[in-house]
Amino acid sequence: MGQTVMKAFVVLNPAAGQEIHQSVREALAEHFGPSRIEYEVHETRKGDKIGEIVRARLRDGIDLVVAAGGDGTVSDVIDGLTGSPIPLGIIPTGTGNLVARDLGIPNEIDEAVGLIAGAPRSRKIDAMRIGERVFVLNISAGYSASVISGTTQGNKHRFGRIAYVWAMVSKMFTSRPRGLVVTVDGIGHEYRAFEVAIMNCGMLAKMLYPKGPEIRIDDGRLDVFVLGMRTIRDYPRDIFGILTGRHAIRVSRYLKANRGVAIRSDVPLPVQADGDIIGTTPIEVELLPGAVTVLVPEEHSTALSRGVVPGRSIGVRLPSFSGLATLRKVACGGSSGS
Repeated sequence: MGQTVMKAFVVLNPAAGQEIHQSVREALAEHFGPSRIEYEVHETRKGDKIGEIVRARLRDGIDLVVAAGGDGTVSDVIDGLTGSPIPLGIIPTGTGNLVARDLGIPNEIDEAVGLIAGAPRSRKIDAMRIGERVFVLNISAGYSASVISGTTQGNKHRFGRIAYVWAMVSKMFTSRPRGLVVTVDGIGHEYRAFEVAIMNCGMLAKMLYPKGPEIRIDDGRLDVFVLGMRTIRDYPRDIFGILTGRHAIRVSRYLKANRGVAIRSDVPLPVQADGDIIGTTPIEVELLPGAVTVLVPEEHSTALSRGVVPGRSIGVRLPSFSGLATLRKVACGGSSGS
């Protein structure tokens, strides 16, 4: 019998430009062909519901899903993959690439595709659910969401980071602390604050809260930061921090959630999740431990440094891709044969 052929579904965001777009296609042809990986490329378009598209392709018997894009594309694909045994490969082509960086995935396109094709190890990562939608980076209510909502797409393309600075300045002098109830694992806490941020991605948390605790994307918890009252003297420091990339955000309270977080406020506050405005408070966030399996380099296949969460699955060696279809059947409860 011939070697089993693996089927991959590649979600490609062309927003990074034609040169990167072409580099991804060339790398896929170079590495997937010799590895006997048949692949279909879906180029995203405005209005695509990527999660629904991914779920539909999973029903067709796909063995691997690949996200080629930035953190937004990765988040959209994870929304469709959550709860499935099918692994995710990441080709980072965005600006931040925070999930890829957190997992040690190479930033170079050719290396990232080579990693996916080379039967790497895997790592289960956590995710967060609000209603029917799943997110992976962070969720916040209040000030930062108002900054995001005040930054137009046109200004982001024209001015880059400066567009956020301008929105931040315009919101600084109109924002004020609000009455909030933050419920963590069923226990309510009352605050007057201007923001509540729920973190899942360690790389992003370290950028925003460099003096905060260690956070891992697979640690089985959510990390909650309540940002307190501010004075006029804080504003120039925040602007300088954004311009230089040296963030210095004052945290009033830090909480850990093992199951979920709910946020209520005395007036509706804007809410962002993974960089997109999704509505206003109140919200309920459910933790999904080990929700998605991601292909990673061998050195990043286990939980990082300070201990492994008891009972959690960590690094798993995937077989060669010729046997991945069998792995998929076993994971779904089917028979693997002899």
